[in-house]
Amino acid sequence: MEENKKCKGHWKRFIIFTLIVGIIVGYFSVISDNLPDLRNDVTVFEYVISYLAVIINSLPVWFILAMLVGYIFASDIRKAMLYGAIYTLTAITFYFLFTYFYGDVPVQISFKELAIGYGIHYGASAVGGTLGGILGFLVKKTPYTLLCLLLGLILQLYVNGTRSWRGLIGIGENVTYCVLIMGIVIYLVNFKRNERKETAFDFQ
Repeated sequence: MEENKKCKGHWKRFIIFTLIVGIIVGYFSVISDNLPDLRNDVTVFEYVISYLAVIINSLPVWFILAMLVGYIFASDIRKAMLYGAIYTLTAITFYFLFTYFYGDVPVQISFKELAIGYGIHYGASAVGGTLGGILGFLVKKTPYTLLCLLLGLILQLYVNGTRSWRGLIGIGENVTYCVLIMGIVIYLVNFKRNERKETAFDFQ
């Protein structure tokens, strides 16, 4: 009985997290697709909102949030896969809903093209969410799993290229990735150092 209550409470927290974060991610992702011209007379508020939108709509952050779901809520690999996929599919659904109501009116396309587009987005989201959930769960087992995220962030900087450093938003995005990379490196170095200290203490 007690175990059932814990399980229900766990699912409840997961659903609340998924809905709140999914709405935020979906909404800011639509803003990212419809950014204003930031070249002239940009206010601090416009810059902050645009920066948040671009960061939240980036692949690394979508993946990190799926990892967070696996880290917080999953107690095994299966649940990590399930929770990661459910969260990411929920977020992409909110993105499409906000796009329909608030985004630019898309060019008229055929039903087949529309179905293929949705299929690709939902398929990629399911795969990414599943992998993110697994990686987040594995971080609890060994922090060295974060090396995968580290490589992903470096790859994103490479994909962004040197031209992305010419604009305010691009600079903000790249600096954020650099900070995350440095944070992961510092965390793993400290973890390794503590491991060595514990090993040395065990041999004494």
